[in-house]
Amino acid sequence: MPSRQNKTTDLHGVDLEYNSLRGEILKRIELRQQIISITLTLAGIFLSFGLSTDTVALIYPPLAAFLSIAWAQNDFRIRDLATYIRENLETVPIGLGYETYVQRARSKNKKLGAWRFVVISHTGIFIFTQLMAVGIELLKSMPIVLTPLEWVLIVIDFISILVVLLFAGRSSR
Repeated sequence: MPSRQNKTTDLHGVDLEYNSLRGEILKRIELRQQIISITLTLAGIFLSFGLSTDTVALIYPPLAAFLSIAWAQNDFRIRDLATYIRENLETVPIGLGYETYVQRARSKNKKLGAWRFVVISHTGIFIFTQLMAVGIELLKSMPIVLTPLEWVLIVIDFISILVVLLFAGRSSR
C-alpha cells in the first residue's frame, strides 16, 4: 500500500509534467502565430515587388508552402502534447481536465467536419496569398505569354498550393 507521502510526490510530479507540457503547447501556439506574421510580411513584400518586377511574385508560393509546413509541424506537436495530457495525465484524479473538456467540446461542434477554425483561417492566409501571387503574375502577362522560367515557376507554385492543402488536411483533427 503506497504511503501518503509517496502519493503526494506522485501528484506533484504529475502537476510538474502537466505545467511543463501546457507551457510547451503555449510556446508552440506562439510560434504558429509568428509564422503567420512572417507569412503576411513576406506576402506583402513579394506581392508589392511582384507588381513592378517580372516573376518576383512567383517566388512567394513555395516559400509560403515551407512556412505552412512549419506551421503544421507545430500544430501536429500541439495535438500530440494535448493527446498525451488527455490520455496520461488527466486520468489521474487530481482535478486536471482541460484538454478532455476541449476535445469533448470540439467533438460536439463538428459543423465543418474535422476542420478547426484555426486551421481554416491560417490555411486561408497561405492559400489566398499564394493565389494572389500567381494571379498578379498572370494578370501582368495578359494576354498570357510566359517565358519557360515563368511556366516552371507557375507549376511549382501550384504544387506548393497543393502541399499547403495536403498539410491543412492533416492538421484537421
